[in-house]
Amino acid sequence: MSGANFTSNIGAVVLAAGASSRMQEIKQLLPWKKTNLLNHVIGQLKSSDASHIYVVIGANQDEIFSEIDTTNITVLVNEDWSLGMGTSISVAASHIEKISAQYDGLLLTTSDQPLIELNTYNKLINSSINHDRIVACSYAKGFGIPAVFGKAYFTELKSLGEDIGAKSVIKNHLNHLVLIEDPQAEFDLDTKEVYDKYHNIYGR
Repeated sequence: MSGANFTSNIGAVVLAAGASSRMQEIKQLLPWKKTNLLNHVIGQLKSSDASHIYVVIGANQDEIFSEIDTTNITVLVNEDWSLGMGTSISVAASHIEKISAQYDGLLLTTSDQPLIELNTYNKLINSSINHDRIVACSYAKGFGIPAVFGKAYFTELKSLGEDIGAKSVIKNHLNHLVLIEDPQAEFDLDTKEVYDKYHNIYGR
């Protein structure tokens, strides 16, 4: 890992369990910069100041597992992926509690925000200096993940379920929220049309 000035012990969690029904393909495996979307974010995080990387898969898990670089990462399976992203966050937080990993915080991100750059991940990680701090990306229409949740929120993350994601935790603790501006965080690749547009410009 990089980061000579690394001060926080942050675990990174990539939420990649969804079925991508609107994409009509396995979104995590769509081409992006000589690899695929999921491998792209895994590579970004391997170059970041994160201490370890966890990838949560669910739908199409066999195909995805066979196509990603699992070197030095932990792959977790969310069998309840169809109930929403909150269940994947819960799977990751529960696993980290089970293995007694002593992280200062967890970085949550997805595989469909490929415009996020390494510098943003490191800003998020190295701005998480308090256990009760949440550091999230801000953009024109609001804020959200990628975001780092301090240790104080691990129990709340573990209790998420169904279609209740990380944003609900952020909204519950706005007085502890720190924002890192990144306009690119607003863009996620939810449809084939959006993917094709951004792939043609940025992903070749």
